[in-house]
Amino acid sequence: MAGKIQHIIHNCKEATHLSLQKEERALSIKETFQLRLHLMYCDACKQFIKQSAIINKAMLQIKDAILQHPPQKLSQEVKDNIQQQLNDLP
Repeated sequence: MAGKIQHIIHNCKEATHLSLQKEERALSIKETFQLRLHLMYCDACKQFIKQSAIINKAMLQIKDAILQHPPQKLSQEVKDNIQQQLNDLP
């Protein structure tokens, strides 16, 4: 029984690794087949892939928002003023 669990865990690790690789590059035919076969019976990995896609989409939206509206930087004068106020605290 422990051998079966280790085999499933190994397969899940490989499947999640392949799903992440799929976002970076095209998988080989063998890798695609292995991933699809695993996903036929593993709901946990299917859920991981769905959640990963949601996270990636959100990160791309954040990246786009930052590029469109870069964060504002404080001038040196304002920084010095804040530092002086902090130094004056009791």
